[in-house]
Amino acid sequence: MKKTLRVLAAAIALSGFSSLAVAEPVKIGFLVKQAEEPWFQTEWAFAEKAGKEHGFTVIKIAVPDGEKTLSAIDSLAANGAKGFVICPPDVSLGPAIVAKAKVNGLKVMAVDD
Repeated sequence: MKKTLRVLAAAIALSGFSSLAVAEPVKIGFLVKQAEEPWFQTEWAFAEKAGKEHGFTVIKIAVPDGEKTLSAIDSLAANGAKGFVICPPDVSLGPAIVAKAKVNGLKVMAVDD
């Protein structure tokens, strides 16, 4: 439950962008390595609830491997996301994830299960 609260706090922090462009809806990605797991389903549900309460949309993406992870980050940027929360499939992807986020101008917060 504490991890879920941290994830929600990250999503809420990223939603602060809503004051920058009131007319533009705020989108925040939430990428998880094992979307079929109940733990991640619960985190996604709480993130969506926080989004409804704080005015942002959660874009949920399963990223079971490195290639899909990096592709998902590009997809988030193309869809106008302001940032993302990620539980990466492999911790060694950290530098590549941060670099990809920086290139795309996205805020990023990593969490672990």
